[in-house]
Amino acid sequence: MKIIPIGLQCSVPHAIKDANLRQYSYPFDWHWLPSETTYNILLILLRDGIDKAIEYMTTGYTYYKYFCNEHYLSTKGVTPYQMNKHTGLGIVHFKINTEFKEKLKRRFERLLADIHSSEPILLIYADAANRFFNYYLDEKDYGVNATEYLIKIHDLLKTVKQDFKILYFCWPERLSNDKKITYIPITFGRDCSHVRDIIKDYLLAQVKTP
Repeated sequence: MKIIPIGLQCSVPHAIKDANLRQYSYPFDWHWLPSETTYNILLILLRDGIDKAIEYMTTGYTYYKYFCNEHYLSTKGVTPYQMNKHTGLGIVHFKINTEFKEKLKRRFERLLADIHSSEPILLIYADAANRFFNYYLDEKDYGVNATEYLIKIHDLLKTVKQDFKILYFCWPERLSNDKKITYIPITFGRDCSHVRDIIKDYLLAQVKTP
């Protein structure tokens, strides 16, 4: 089984790595990635190909400065934080350049190979630790309930792959009886490390090491 992070935050790939279940890097690793944007990227990838998906992820950015508690404010100066205010996609660990685009291409190639393979995949999305540490760009909340677009991701992938599962580590009030997504509640914690530990413990209990 391949385990693939799909948002919202870095605690997901971090948890997979801490559980010693991380085999590859994927295009959604280490970014801020709202579920709607993940869906749009997957749609473009499957419909138009890797180059168009990379273009979507690497254009339309402005610089932001980190304010506090996962709040980012736009600025005219150059900063390490490259955010797209229209999609909410935030690149905070990489500089958008030719090297980064080549990295994305390799990661998209892996993702496509896994989607089209017979091996099962597990996709994981997680909310922020609490409302105070939720993800904002210029006071716009991007850490919204992910259910609608996770269901759309499910339906999109179902057209090309049968053996997959989507986990949503969510705030208790976002739990749903929808059968397409597996919901795991997260108690509010102090920061992203709290969510990381919940995901790691779940994976260690539920998923066997390949």
